[in-house]
Amino acid sequence: MANGLLQRVIAPGYFVHFLWLFIINEQCYFVNIDDRGMLMDNSKMDVELLNQALEAFENETGHELRFLSKNARPSVDATLVLEPQGSKYSAELKRWAPHANLGAMIAQLNKLPAPALLVADYINPNMADRLREAGAQFIDAAGNAYLKTPTLHIYVKGNRPSSDFQLSKKTSRAFSATGLKLVFSLLLEPQLASESYRKIADAADVSLGTIGWVLGDLKEQGYLVDKGKNKNRKLRRTHELFDRWVSAYPEALSPQLDIGVFESNEQAPWKSIKLSALEGCWSGEVGASILDRYLSPSTSLIYLPKDRLKDLVIQHRLKRAPDQNRNAAGRIKVREKFWTDKFIVGGSGSGEAAPDILVYADLIASGDPRNLEAAERLYGRIENRLKFD
Repeated sequence: MANGLLQRVIAPGYFVHFLWLFIINEQCYFVNIDDRGMLMDNSKMDVELLNQALEAFENETGHELRFLSKNARPSVDATLVLEPQGSKYSAELKRWAPHANLGAMIAQLNKLPAPALLVADYINPNMADRLREAGAQFIDAAGNAYLKTPTLHIYVKGNRPSSDFQLSKKTSRAFSATGLKLVFSLLLEPQLASESYRKIADAADVSLGTIGWVLGDLKEQGYLVDKGKNKNRKLRRTHELFDRWVSAYPEALSPQLDIGVFESNEQAPWKSIKLSALEGCWSGEVGASILDRYLSPSTSLIYLPKDRLKDLVIQHRLKRAPDQNRNAAGRIKVREKFWTDKFIVGGSGSGEAAPDILVYADLIASGDPRNLEAAERLYGRIENRLKFD
């Protein structure tokens, strides 16, 4: 194959191109599917996803990504090698990627040993462009891909997912909206796991009946050690649990919390609005600026008890923002505060700021490069407090 640019139209507005910088050996390679299955934690869905993505990549590009090992390092789902070059990738497997938060996926990839590779069921064209702009390499089960090495540049987008490849989505109680509230409280104060069900329910502001189901799910997934007595319950794999909470929060919980977007006469309303008197707090960019003094805010996000919204609006003369101006300067997004401060004694917040893990999650969810950088600065603080294992 000669050097040069090859472009092929797949669908109106979509294209695939490869920039070949050298002649390659086009010999095909195949990985034993059963062997892959034994090496992938016996997770049938992960095996199916990885097999399909690797096969689609080879069929689409003529290159082979070969499975090398599983869980070679913490937080790495698998190690893949690009043949014949020998480049090794730390792979992150992501099912139901179109429903996931892009910022969370990019942040997770940035934590893996480089180079990292997202292996997903489907990456739509918009996601493909955004991942590429962020320098995040990926392949999916439809044959879409972005890989960039010093000698090879592959970018494929626009392939549609096959109708005969579908992954059944198993509902996890721990990462449902209610479960996320409980996990949030446990991450704020890990010692809460050893308390009675009633005390945990009080702290997390969830029903007593929820506790057993969610703790059981956490135990089943390996995030909780439970030897049968209250004092013997303990969180484990907190690093992975935190990352899963951050990824699930904007999908499953935060949309249920939205109260509305309001506008202020001030361009920087966070300078004059004191939320602690209203039992509220700042998150996102403002929360990060309070906790770290690094980010200069351009957007405002408040968490507030619903019954204090009227006080906020009257005291600061706020009014509902027109839909078309909801991201303009001076706009304030308000969400319902979903946790209580009762029994939460960890050093996770700072007066007017929301708990650090929530500020981090909101920064990640925005997908804004500035916010991703600010989130990375907060990560060390969270890691030290939770003593990630």
